[in-house]
Amino acid sequence: MITEKLPVRAVKIPLTSKDKASIIDELVQLLCDVYSLDFYDEILDSVLEREEMMSTGVGFGIAIPHAKNDKITAPKMVAGIAENGIYFDSIDHRPAKIFFLLVSPKNDSGEHVRILSELSRILNNPKARDEVAAAIDGQQLVDALHRFEG
Repeated sequence: MITEKLPVRAVKIPLTSKDKASIIDELVQLLCDVYSLDFYDEILDSVLEREEMMSTGVGFGIAIPHAKNDKITAPKMVAGIAENGIYFDSIDHRPAKIFFLLVSPKNDSGEHVRILSELSRILNNPKARDEVAAAIDGQQLVDALHRFEG
């Protein structure tokens, strides 16, 4: 399910940003580029607004910023690896290296929650986290996720 929503071209390794705001910006720009979306500002605002409610730094070096937006017609996801990690206000106070950005339609809570749950389930496995973090390109990252889908 996750790899069906994450085309190889939607993965950027390495992410080049050095702080939380910049990494969110970089991921939103990637999302807009990959899916040919022309409402960057609205998506960025949605993601930042969600992030203000509570950090999406889930710990174990992972951050999953996500939001819902009226202009999105189906869930869209991108991913990336920040090799040196970025402070992201994570639960465990450790830098995040693995990033996934998910933006879904406002009226589609079910699929949004299913994608987040499946992604969390996969990344809760230390072996999966290690394989994803070690990916040197989009194909390796998607292949690593695919091995742990179930």
